Amino acid sequence: MIRIEHRDRGEKAWDHFVDQHPRATMAHLSAWGRIVQRTYGHQPIYLTAEDGGDLLGVLPLILIRSRLFGHRLVSMPFLDYGGVLTDPGSPAEAPLVQSAIELARKRGAYSLGLRQFHPAGCAGTGADDRVTMLLPLGTVAQAWNALSSERRNRVRKGEKGGVTATWCGADDLDEFYGVFATNMRDLGSPVHSRRFFTVMFEDLGDAARLLLVRDRHQRAVGGAIVLLFRDTIIVPGWVSSLRTAFALCPNFVLYWEVIRFGCDHGYRVFDLGRSFRNAGTFEFKRQWGATPWPLPWISVETVAGAVPSVDRDARRWSPFVEAWKHFPVPVANAVGPWIRRQVPN
Repeated sequence: MIRIEHRDRGEKAWDHFVDQHPRATMAHLSAWGRIVQRTYGHQPIYLTAEDGGDLLGVLPLILIRSRLFGHRLVSMPFLDYGGVLTDPGSPAEAPLVQSAIELARKRGAYSLGLRQFHPAGCAGTGADDRVTMLLPLGTVAQAWNALSSERRNRVRKGEKGGVTATWCGADDLDEFYGVFATNMRDLGSPVHSRRFFTVMFEDLGDAARLLLVRDRHQRAVGGAIVLLFRDTIIVPGWVSSLRTAFALCPNFVLYWEVIRFGCDHGYRVFDLGRSFRNAGTFEFKRQWGATPWPLPWISVETVAGAVPSVDRDARRWSPFVEAWKHFPVPVANAVGPWIRRQVPN
């Protein structure tokens, strides 16, 4: 008989299960619950499905409490993936989801969000407009030759202009954050707190890397947080370049360096992160040779008639987005993390 257990912390058995499971993503690691809790104070909840002492499945959750947008139970907020982790067709899947729904109702959450990488056979409102972009990796020579002449020329232009990409550590996060926060303001999006990235490096260790792009004067003009999981090198979305430096092609130097690093270190897949199919980022990633992998996210309303979550109804906030673009960066950086902690995107 399957028994569902609720825990407020991940244990060694949890991460061992994730490490061994072929369908696991980095979002299933117990570290993410700790990162979000340490940074924003949100409560992590770890659901496990067990039968006779055997662990059959896990479901990591975060309860996002927000007066602005309504409480949400999400697996996993701030990431592209998460959701139920079981074998296909496992009898553990339905009890895990049902337990999560009941938990959402008990905690006053408007909805349950499952950010599946693989489809789950549970009822709910699905999304078909989001994809992640995946690029198979081989040798550096193969990757370079597979690029269009336009991509290669942009990389060469950046390098000839003195733009360099350097792998760094947590000590250089201030340089990255200056670029990232400015770009988030320009996009009209509240920025994550600086502490979010500090804690990420502390809890993930060598699985988190920082890539900085500098101009010929050694000023940071671009950067990315890069995550490593099994055979995949990931740029989840914490990547930016200064608009004032676009003519130097920092984005092209950055992405090529990630590809080169991945090839040289034996990674098999470059995950360029999620995009909407009609977004400019989708086309940018596609032109590197990446192909779309549909993300079968699932949303289950747990309060009838509740306002949809921000990630399902972004257009409603478009006036706010436009106004945010005109905030001074210091003001956006001061207020942004308070808002960002309440938005699970």
